[in-house]
Amino acid sequence: MLDLDELSKNREKANANKLGNLDSMKTQVSSLKTSINLTVGQLNKKANFDSLERKIEVLEADIDTLSLKFVIPTFITSAHLNKLMDTEGIGNIVTVDDRFIVAQTDRSITVTTGQSFAVEVSSLIKDKDCKLVATLTSSSGEKASPQVKYYEKDEYRITSTCNCEGDWKMKITVADEHVKGSPVNIKVEKLGLVRTSGKLTDYIQGAHQVSDVMAENNGCVLVTSVSKEILRFNQSGSFVNKLLTPEGTNAYRMHRMSNGNIVYSNLKNCIFMCDDKLSTICSFGKDKMILQGGLDVDENKRILYVADGDEHCVFKFNIDKKSMLGKIGSKGSNTGKFKQPRDVAITKEGNIVVADTENDRIQIFNADGQKAKVIIGHGKEDGKVIHPSCVTVDADDNLIISSEYKVQLFDKNGVFKRRIDHKHDGLQLPLGSSVISYRPRRLAVANYGANDIKCFNY
Repeated sequence: MLDLDELSKNREKANANKLGNLDSMKTQVSSLKTSINLTVGQLNKKANFDSLERKIEVLEADIDTLSLKFVIPTFITSAHLNKLMDTEGIGNIVTVDDRFIVAQTDRSITVTTGQSFAVEVSSLIKDKDCKLVATLTSSSGEKASPQVKYYEKDEYRITSTCNCEGDWKMKITVADEHVKGSPVNIKVEKLGLVRTSGKLTDYIQGAHQVSDVMAENNGCVLVTSVSKEILRFNQSGSFVNKLLTPEGTNAYRMHRMSNGNIVYSNLKNCIFMCDDKLSTICSFGKDKMILQGGLDVDENKRILYVADGDEHCVFKFNIDKKSMLGKIGSKGSNTGKFKQPRDVAITKEGNIVVADTENDRIQIFNADGQKAKVIIGHGKEDGKVIHPSCVTVDADDNLIISSEYKVQLFDKNGVFKRRIDHKHDGLQLPLGSSVISYRPRRLAVANYGANDIKCFNY
């Protein structure tokens, strides 16, 4: 918009100069005519008269030519351009709004307090010097400082965090003009307990205790209880329906793969893989395992990992050939050994994290399962664990550890960040957990002792 205004000013200046030149030429013509009249009265030499007459003809021709070329345009300033663009028949006008566009999914987002988030902006012009400016302000006047980064593919990523709950707006501009999709509306929710579901016995008959939760691709949450029935709830916690496992099986712990298939343990002698309707595809490890616990899949390496509490190890299977590849660890208390491990999870780097339950610690192994290290030790204080039962790796490669009476957040190296629940939230022997949302960042926990599901913003 500023470029159009500057162009208008330059054109007006040029037009003023041309008008000045025209007035000067007219003055010359008037002076020559006066000279002719004087000459005619005083001179009888035809040559002088003819010379003056020819000068007049040349000047008049110049004036006519200049008059034809000199057209003063009607210029549309930026103040009227937006209104004009709303009318029909004007064609496509490229403005700042059209050249920079906020991704549709980023125009209204919900996050938790302190959660990092990114807003993507695409550009139709290849000019990394055309800088975006982003400001972030809450309804109460709090401010944050977003970071804007340009990528070679003519895309911008704006990252930030909001450190207090409430409604925020991110204004994204180029030369003080909003880009398309600005301002971005951001709702920031508080950390901690969001809701508790009803007792599992409200939905399923028999003496069954909740054992695991898993997010589906459609946003719903599946809940297991070592029975044939798997309960489905929506994101708001309302019951949707039930799924039934195949005859002769039940579901204890679950893992969803990127293609939608589900792998689940059943506390018996094998692991099952099924589709999203629970139709069995194949099984693993029949008669090789005794008490399977949590499980995870490294889809890059095509390896299934299963924690076995009775065998005191983690089994490895090739998910394509359905063959056992070996196992990690054995019974003991030294580093690299286990006592009744209950869960295993894979980080983005392919490292293997194990809940070494009866040793009261979390161990991490390299991708080959050879080098082991204790990254979280025994203790009641925050940052320590007692009887860890579940390891969940989120999209930021954080470790979420469920242990006796609490759930905690660590980075991928085991450095403590914070406790996710609070002392009086009612967690009693939490088992499986699953991240069910990333905007906002939300965790569902199978609360075994109270036989319900608790959801936390974290």
